[in-house]
Amino acid sequence: MKIKEAIKVLNLFLIWLIFLSLVVILADKFLVYKPSFPYAAEFSRYGLSKSISKLANFDGVHYLTISEKGYLGTGLIQAFFPLYPILMRVANYSFHNYLISGLAVSHLFALLSFYSFYYLVRMDNGKKIALTALMIFASFSTSFYLRSLYGESLFLTLIFGSLIAAKKKHYLLSGILGGLASATRIVGIFIFPSLLFLIFTKDKKNLKAYFQVSLSVLGLLAYMIYLKIYFGDFLFFFHLQEKFGASRQTNLILYPQVVYRYLKIFITVRPIDLKYYAYVQEFFLSISSLIILLAATLQTLRKKIKLNLAYLIFAFGAYFLPTFTGNFSSMPRYILVCFPMFIYLAMILEKKPKLKFLYLTSSLIFLIINLLLFSQGYWIA
Repeated sequence: MKIKEAIKVLNLFLIWLIFLSLVVILADKFLVYKPSFPYAAEFSRYGLSKSISKLANFDGVHYLTISEKGYLGTGLIQAFFPLYPILMRVANYSFHNYLISGLAVSHLFALLSFYSFYYLVRMDNGKKIALTALMIFASFSTSFYLRSLYGESLFLTLIFGSLIAAKKKHYLLSGILGGLASATRIVGIFIFPSLLFLIFTKDKKNLKAYFQVSLSVLGLLAYMIYLKIYFGDFLFFFHLQEKFGASRQTNLILYPQVVYRYLKIFITVRPIDLKYYAYVQEFFLSISSLIILLAATLQTLRKKIKLNLAYLIFAFGAYFLPTFTGNFSSMPRYILVCFPMFIYLAMILEKKPKLKFLYLTSSLIFLIINLLLFSQGYWIA
């Protein structure tokens, strides 16, 4: 990557960061702070301003608990995978404040996710598409999770890094990064079939490569063994899902059933309020994202666009797995990792400047709305 390109990516990141920070700082002027998650009062003990503490809303509380106390002695937190809180604990040796440590990790990897995503797209589609894809990614309605006290930016950096390494035939590195991704989020396991497909299509006779990328399952496997030892259940992280509410279930629910449930919600649930807005957004983003991924797959198979099928294999796995719990809860955040849709949209919008402007503007509006709600304690994802 040339210096000019690196500066462009850095400038975009800084603009994005300043923009999001201003929304959080001004949030109190538009909406009353009303946290709808437990332990919000705990933020005061970190001695930080309200606008900074808000970045740890909702699941950030759980990551703070894990990084400080580990998994033993507290319920439900075992649903959260270990790599991100481990890095928080490591960073805390420098910052001596777990909340600052977590945000430092998130911001570092948010920057790295910008660079790695740009580089990955650039490898296949050139600089223009890569920059447009990055703009679409940055303006997505839940992109603020990348710099919040969540593992999203770490996870995506590892996924992008694993794919870049595999495309450069650094298979051992690719497998290691994939293993770290599967220790960050359960859907990281889908990098394994994605890497296998990459090898099969580009380097199929390299038997050693298949073994090296199989390291990508070790993160998940290691966590499952830990859960079996201390909690007696390899799938304890999954069996906890019902206890989080939101009508999540641990028995298999098929996708059409989930769609039907949401259509029923729209007809029966009243009043039409901010909670109703969350339902509508979950449904709209889930359905529209699937349509985009399907369209991208069809266009790729017909060889009308240049989009690697390996990316789509990962994206479909990451998309469908959360829906098996019976709803689209948190899907606006989960969809953020379905990065091929941003590449596909970039290919379309780059040829249509007016449509590109309209899309980015509308996306930014929803980004503002969602960040206002999230920072003031209202459920989004």
